[in-house]
Amino acid sequence: MRTTTKLIALMAAVMALVACSKQEVEPLHERNIVYTVYENSENSENSKTTTIHLNTEEEWYTLLDRFCTFAKEGSTVTFYNANRSAKGSAKKTVEYSTSDREEMKKWMAQMEDQGKTVTITYDPGTGIYHGKAYTTAPQPPMQGRTVTYVNPEFYGSVDAPIIIVTIDSINHTAYVNFDNISYWLDLHMPCGKFDNIREEDGRLILAMLESNTNPSTFDTLFIERHGGDTLLIWFSYGNLCPQDHTHGSLLVPAPQGLETWYCDQVGGIIMHIMPNAIETYPEIHLAQFCAPGVDYINCLCPLCSGYFEMVRYYTNRPGLDWELSLRVPNSYASIDSLGLSGHDLSSDTQDAMPIIIHDIREFPGCESQYVFNKIN
Repeated sequence: MRTTTKLIALMAAVMALVACSKQEVEPLHERNIVYTVYENSENSENSKTTTIHLNTEEEWYTLLDRFCTFAKEGSTVTFYNANRSAKGSAKKTVEYSTSDREEMKKWMAQMEDQGKTVTITYDPGTGIYHGKAYTTAPQPPMQGRTVTYVNPEFYGSVDAPIIIVTIDSINHTAYVNFDNISYWLDLHMPCGKFDNIREEDGRLILAMLESNTNPSTFDTLFIERHGGDTLLIWFSYGNLCPQDHTHGSLLVPAPQGLETWYCDQVGGIIMHIMPNAIETYPEIHLAQFCAPGVDYINCLCPLCSGYFEMVRYYTNRPGLDWELSLRVPNSYASIDSLGLSGHDLSSDTQDAMPIIIHDIREFPGCESQYVFNKIN
């Protein structure tokens, strides 16, 4: 009996020792945090996005402290946990302000635990940190990882589609493409690639751009549901704006087969290729480009924004599969001296391969080839 009692006491002591040892080792709390630091303003052109894997709470709070430092240095910081979704009771946008750095870190940790995306800024005049937390971009109805919408005039019209929007909800990215002529004359909103899209108060926020007329306010490009599968894209101005142009457009699901390609050169170029090839020789596809940054390079970029017939000719040039011409429909305007390689537009077997459009002229100091990767 005494032996049994001693054995029980020994086992209890061992269990207590093990419990103490476990308390001394910090448990793993793994996170995959995606964060973006906007330099001076929440503008995607001056930002850097990073994904970091964290194993412990100590690493997590060290990162939160770094976010506060970024904010205090004048940047806007946005972050979310890629492995955590918003909880049912956490859909509402929450704002918080404090001058206490530690309290701000605790609040950010609480918002991350609720599955929210958090944005933090710092006001040097008052010494106050400002935070806003909101649900991340929702998964829109789609097949696969991306979904594309067009304006209703796309269907049954011989004219150029005005607007094409591809939403990649997994990577929180949107690609907004306008026909160049319609963009300048009718639609008065930005186009291009927008990172860190998010849901806020029932709207999908694509971009917040500092107002040209009043730097203290922001213009907002957003999408909201308009009933059923219909969306509405809109550009909301922080200041008064002339009324001789349109600020928004309805969007409906794009036809199956419309492809989205992206080139990150010369400020970023979006290319949409229409699903229907014109059965002619030379072979013709319809393509729409959005190249908002080409006005800022010091040479002629062959891939300017616009809606084109993409005409392909057989070629004997080494390294090229086709010679290429971009021709404005019903017009003599065209962009020639281009080449195409790396992808057969009429085949579905090479979707993962990049499309490379070559500038055969190769002017000194200019980009000589443009590499496009498929988004959808």
